[in-house]
Amino acid sequence: MKKNCYAFLDFLSVHEEEMNEYSPLAGSFAVLICSGKYLICYNTWREQWELPAGQREEHETPKQCAIRELYEETGQTVPDMEFRGLLKLKNRSNGHVKFNPVYAAHIKKLQAFRENDETSGIMLWDLHETIGSFDAVDFHLFTYVK
Repeated sequence: MKKNCYAFLDFLSVHEEEMNEYSPLAGSFAVLICSGKYLICYNTWREQWELPAGQREEHETPKQCAIRELYEETGQTVPDMEFRGLLKLKNRSNGHVKFNPVYAAHIKKLQAFRENDETSGIMLWDLHETIGSFDAVDFHLFTYVK
């Protein structure tokens, strides 16, 4: 597992309408499940496998952010995603805490992938196969999102 600038603190199982009670609310994570495996993508900037995620754009909801990031990083489109909870993280360098909304969806098969500036590949991972460097924070989500 690769440790980056954030440390996992907790996963909060709250209702979607309660998420705004947590601050600061950061970008969203997208967990896509296909045939019991999880979609992960290789981030060329961080040189690691990870879940699709990213910052919200202006006037974008957390769910819209998750759906957009999923598409931008992996080429996968889904009509909707289900809110699963909030990922609570701490910045290792300054101690600041943030909350990331986590959304998930199940699909029957992967759509075509197109390489982009950020992502060089995607795969369905069973959590057991040796794949090289994987983000440690992202790995915690598999315990909570099935």
